[in-house]
Amino acid sequence: MQFICFVLVLLVDVAAGESDIDALLDLKKGIQTDTSSTQVFVSWDSKSLESDGCPKNWYGISCSKGHVTSISLNNLGLVGEFSFPAISQLQMLQNLSVSNNQFTGTITKEVGLLESLQNLDLSGNVFSGSIPDQLTNLRNLVLVNISLNKMEGEIPSGFGNLKQLKYLDFHSNGFVGDVMGLLGQLGAVVYVDLSCNSYSGSLDLGIGDPDFMSSVGYLNISCNKVTGELFFPHDGIPYLDSLEVFDASDNRIVGNVPSFSLVVSLRVMKLRNNQLSGSLPEGLLQESSMVLSELDLSHNQLEGPIESISSLNLRYLNLSSNRLSGPLPLRIAHCAIIDLSNNMFSGNLSRAQSWGNYVEVIDLSSNDLAGSFPNQTSQFLRLTSLRISNNSLEGDLPPVLGAYPELRVVDFSLNKLIGFLPSLFNSTKLVDINLSWNNFSGTVPTEGLSPQNYSLLSLNLSHNSLAGQLPPELGRFRSMACLDLSSNLLEGGIPDDLPDTMTVFNVSYNNLSGVVPRSLQKFPSSSFHPGNELLVLPNEATLPKGGDNIVKRGRGSHMKSAIRAALIAGLLGGASMIAILILLIYCRERNKSISTETGGKKVSSSAAIESGTQHSDISSAMQGSKNLDHPESTRKAEVVSSPTSMASSDHASPAKLQHQSETPSALKVCSPEKLAGDLHLFDSSLKFSPEELSSAPAEPVGMSCHGTLYKAVLSSGHVLAVKLLKEGIAKGRKEFAREAKKLGNVRHPNLVSLQGFYWGPKEHEKLIISKYIDAPCLALYLHGTDPQTLPPLSLHERLKIALDVACCLTYLHTESAIPHGNLKSTNILIEVPNINTLLTDYSLHRLLTSAGTAEQVLNAGALGYLPPEFTSTSKPCPSMKSDVYAFGVILLELLTGRSSADIIPGNPEVVELAEWVSLMATQNRAIECFDSQILDAQTTGGSHLKSLDGMLHVALKCTLPAAERPDMKMVFEEISSMVL
Repeated sequence: MQFICFVLVLLVDVAAGESDIDALLDLKKGIQTDTSSTQVFVSWDSKSLESDGCPKNWYGISCSKGHVTSISLNNLGLVGEFSFPAISQLQMLQNLSVSNNQFTGTITKEVGLLESLQNLDLSGNVFSGSIPDQLTNLRNLVLVNISLNKMEGEIPSGFGNLKQLKYLDFHSNGFVGDVMGLLGQLGAVVYVDLSCNSYSGSLDLGIGDPDFMSSVGYLNISCNKVTGELFFPHDGIPYLDSLEVFDASDNRIVGNVPSFSLVVSLRVMKLRNNQLSGSLPEGLLQESSMVLSELDLSHNQLEGPIESISSLNLRYLNLSSNRLSGPLPLRIAHCAIIDLSNNMFSGNLSRAQSWGNYVEVIDLSSNDLAGSFPNQTSQFLRLTSLRISNNSLEGDLPPVLGAYPELRVVDFSLNKLIGFLPSLFNSTKLVDINLSWNNFSGTVPTEGLSPQNYSLLSLNLSHNSLAGQLPPELGRFRSMACLDLSSNLLEGGIPDDLPDTMTVFNVSYNNLSGVVPRSLQKFPSSSFHPGNELLVLPNEATLPKGGDNIVKRGRGSHMKSAIRAALIAGLLGGASMIAILILLIYCRERNKSISTETGGKKVSSSAAIESGTQHSDISSAMQGSKNLDHPESTRKAEVVSSPTSMASSDHASPAKLQHQSETPSALKVCSPEKLAGDLHLFDSSLKFSPEELSSAPAEPVGMSCHGTLYKAVLSSGHVLAVKLLKEGIAKGRKEFAREAKKLGNVRHPNLVSLQGFYWGPKEHEKLIISKYIDAPCLALYLHGTDPQTLPPLSLHERLKIALDVACCLTYLHTESAIPHGNLKSTNILIEVPNINTLLTDYSLHRLLTSAGTAEQVLNAGALGYLPPEFTSTSKPCPSMKSDVYAFGVILLELLTGRSSADIIPGNPEVVELAEWVSLMATQNRAIECFDSQILDAQTTGGSHLKSLDGMLHVALKCTLPAAERPDMKMVFEEISSMVL
């Protein structure tokens, strides 16, 4: 009888084993590609079995007594569809781990049949769909990792049933829902990562399960849509006893930073890129019972001073991109990495003398620090990186910098340092030196070099007043990748043995001579010229003759003030603020009168230029501007817009402006004999002298409240947009230069970045430079174009434009912490055929006086982009909230095809576009507002109407009162979800 029972049990095990084998073979059928060296395809052979029915030497398979207990196929590059129904009969499966492959498919309800499952790891694949409710039936689950997939939807409510769950990782998917809806049901989970999804709501851990509150050690909700203030149980109640890492970065959290005074185990806290305000709780930086070692509160709106840091546990502190002010902290205790960049710290660096010798990285860039660098800082024995760029430091750099034994990176660029360069090259570990944009003199120091000093990878000494010859010792840095010595006073030849490892090399704007060495002939001519007129590239046709025009370019490299004055004065001389205000009122009234006309002539901007623009070089293009003193001349000049961009044109509605053949005339200016002023370029690929710019062929292409826009073509082929600022609207030189340099550092694919500026000695000699974009503006597409020249935009194209603009504004607001400030349809350029959108004229208000800013705000009001709150303040200033409002108006223009400044006929009173659309929406007549071109071209059902309604919904939210408006990050995410 016992024998019979044994045989029956054996037969059952064998049958179960055959069932498990069939399940694995069914799973194998879905694998299309096996690139792994393990060859799953080969090893999973139905003939290779143990006596108990278990797979024999099947890769990644564990089996016991005929039952498969584990499938582990991590990091194999497997491609195919993973079938949960196929493995649903593996009743004893405890571990399913297939991370970092390319499996597709959905998690189907059959996963709920794997009752023994303890570990589920599907991370790093391409699974999609939502999590089925049946997953929460697996009461033995300890680990669930579905991160780095394309999952979406809400999380089932039954996760509270998983009492054994300790590890939950959903990061980098598309899950939605209230963040506390999930956290509130979790039990004694130790590790939770919900980052990079679309969770919303506020974080209120006061309603969490007590088991969760006492057990969680890692909590990451970063990169979501969490809003509101952070709420934790009141002080005096023990909570989060085990929490060591808390990350809520990249959300929309507001309010003050919590003190976390009773979270005694907290080691890492990250609240980067939110909207936190107020001052920093003193307890986070002071010596206390906290063990906090890493604190990141960068990219918020924190204010106030940081007096001192006394915490002995804090090692990493990032408070960059806030509004912190006052002097630098008196002490930093044991901090190893401290980043206070992009704030408003002022005073000098004397307090750094008391900072301890624990510090390894210091970043004080982009503040308002002045004075000299103290020589009594020899305690920095561990310092590896020192960045204090874009401040107002003066005086010499002390030799103590060369005494820091671990120093690898030095950046003092964009300051006012003078004197001889310190001998830094004797440091054995320096790899990156940037001392550009100062006024250093003397020679390039290379004394004291020894074989162990040749670690330097990047050296940038450009835009100084260095003289003498290029030292041959530079050839000893055999690993150097970047060498920029441009815009100095260097002379003589280029050493023959400079390293051939370099990928960046620039010695332009010097007085070098001779022949370029063969090893450097791979670099373009812009690496050597302009300047260096006696320097010859072997492939050049002829040797430049004479040395009379060799560029003497140091910090005082100047353009002929005669030509520069002619360049800048032309359209600025006679205009006054009163005239501009009259002009704005005129434009507004003109729109009112023209809006009722039916026979107005529509002219494309290209046609206007072809018939009206006169070409000349830049200096002569500005001759005789006395006409600008005449109001009629000013009015006619205003309608001359860019043949492509109209990037700076402030007229209300291009569709309603008839073509005027007159172009802005200019003023004859006596040419001073001497050069004066400073030209600053931020783009290292763009090199030209003031003389080149003054002689460049140019044409006026638009006028705005800031001044006049010119298109200038350099001899190198570069085409520039040159904006001549009106007299009296620019800030003082120091503040103007500081702000311009900050704007020049802003880069985004949808932004026309500032490439440089010129500051002349006279009030009217202010110039800003950017790349000229040969593309029509959005205003021309929507309400100012000949249909035969510019085709109507489809709904898909309009949605893409909205997405590009929102993306760029989100970057400006979150990464650069600056508003655009001048958003309008004429400042949005459309590049074809891919409908790439570019924003121009960003943050120019930061360069203007209060009067200049007020003029820009008045202009926005005349054009229909002024938010209502600006009417109730005496000194309105562009803000992120006003950007959101203007973006809402742009959306309405895209939806309706109307100009923002249109006065809607048929209403008892004057109604602007935003008011009209809002009124129609409340009457359920929004469809009557939509542009007939997109309604006629698209179906009026399905996804198209959904997208129209979605865009309208966002537009109306953007034009709500300031307190109710969303931020741009929220707007961008909403538009991103509207896929046609």
